[in-house]
Amino acid sequence: MKNSSKKSIQELILDFLSGKKAARSDEVTRYVEAIIEDQDEERKVKPKYLVNRAIKQMIEGEMLHEHETEQSSFLSLSSEGRHKLRNIKLSARNHLVPTTWDGYWRIIILDIKEDQKTQRDAVRYILKKAQFVQLKSSIWISPFPLEHMMINMKEDLGLEDELMVIVTDKLDSGTEALLERRFTKKED
Repeated sequence: MKNSSKKSIQELILDFLSGKKAARSDEVTRYVEAIIEDQDEERKVKPKYLVNRAIKQMIEGEMLHEHETEQSSFLSLSSEGRHKLRNIKLSARNHLVPTTWDGYWRIIILDIKEDQKTQRDAVRYILKKAQFVQLKSSIWISPFPLEHMMINMKEDLGLEDELMVIVTDKLDSGTEALLERRFTKKED
């Protein structure tokens, strides 16, 4: 039975590549193999096979890009891989979203057309996971400092015109009181 504190092989690969432009395939494999061996010494299938199979599936699933050179092979995260990593981090029980308000509101304005429904649903899913509150059908707000994540997602998904990120400390007192009640109610 899988221990819930263990990360999947795909998660380990995504974590390793997070924040890097690219990494040599053999570095990724060695890193993930070492973690797998530490987690489960009695594994019947060789870790190298499992890691290589996961990498191959992630390339086919367009989560990773493979770059071949004469000397080596490199892996990098695709926008789909970065999206998957964000979802994993936001779904984790211990995700590092500060829960204290720094005095700034993060407002997200969406205008994603109907023919991009998949992207629109993905963005809404992430906003909900990140504990944004939907004010209107296309306006979301949060007191948590997640603007960098949203800006990165905007760039990754190519939504420069469809997604706006606003950070402000100025709201009218009635709106601010309403939002404070909504966020306080969510925490109960």
